[in-house]
Amino acid sequence: MHFQIRKSVLLSAINTVERATSPNNPKKVLAGIQLKADRKDLTLTANNLEIAIQTKIPCTAMKTGEAIVDGRLFSSLIRRLPDDNVIFELKDAQLLISAGNMEFTLYTIVDDLPEFPACEEQILALTDYELQRLINNSVFAVSTEEHQPIFSGVLLETTEEKLSFVATDSNRLSYVKAQTGEVLVSDLRLVVPSSSLNELVRCLPLAETLVEVFYGENQLVFQFEDTLFATRLIDGTFPNYEPVIFVDQETTLVLKRRQFLEALERASLFIRSENTPVIIQVKEGVLKIAVSTQLGKSSEQFNVEQKGKDEQAAYSPKFLLDMLTTTHAELVEFRFEGPRQALLKSVENEDHLYVLMPVRI
Repeated sequence: MHFQIRKSVLLSAINTVERATSPNNPKKVLAGIQLKADRKDLTLTANNLEIAIQTKIPCTAMKTGEAIVDGRLFSSLIRRLPDDNVIFELKDAQLLISAGNMEFTLYTIVDDLPEFPACEEQILALTDYELQRLINNSVFAVSTEEHQPIFSGVLLETTEEKLSFVATDSNRLSYVKAQTGEVLVSDLRLVVPSSSLNELVRCLPLAETLVEVFYGENQLVFQFEDTLFATRLIDGTFPNYEPVIFVDQETTLVLKRRQFLEALERASLFIRSENTPVIIQVKEGVLKIAVSTQLGKSSEQFNVEQKGKDEQAAYSPKFLLDMLTTTHAELVEFRFEGPRQALLKSVENEDHLYVLMPVRI
């Protein structure tokens, strides 16, 4: 293998695939990045068995071939080279790297990278911006408890040309419906690890690029531009969430999202424990947000549009803020009723519904 490539082009590809390396894994190949040069392209691949990423970039190859090198070392070295052409040559299981008057030698990993997942059935097509919105508006609600793996993932559900993402930790639930995109296979319920989706978002070009999604053998592959992103799926049955969403609460408030968010942020300054709630009280169109801790007290109120009876309940401020910071609606609707679950959504549409349970006080 012998090729030449621009440092900036190579570094961009490395930044993408190194997300699928596992630096601390005792199996060295899972910490590696595979370089495969053909006549005009260089393909970089990494696979840590949880996710696999492959991307292709142009290069000038004098001799084809392939090698696997330690991903962390390779990334750190290329990042510190001058922005110029870099020459690579494979000799006797050693990768020789030269840039200007600098020369380096990397020992290759003599092992086989796990085979890249083969997913042939296309199930979806949507833009990278829409995929980012679906992920960001759902993934924050997953559980971090290891003993419930099904709740650590996001449900990807297709029904009759409708796509939705759903996440829950049993104390709250976020439901996001796609606004655009094409559903090619309906009646799917696939649970994707939240960690994979977080890495996927960081790989998206965010340039109105088409993302095609393929399914096969308990895996998903997201294809965009010259990049493939594969993830395993979580086994298990996601709970039936619809009865939780479609519940009528007696009190409905319409208020400015920014005003609500900033009031909760100020109240949160007095909170050091996740178990400390804020008190939400509405009376005759006046909303009061209050908290009392060992650090002090916070209380503020403002006018809102109220339908239904006066009401009071306690909620985790973090849970409310998670929703309010991911939506961009100017006006939000907050429905609540004492000990029953509350619902928070945009006034404009039903594309993002957020359900949360009150805290007992």
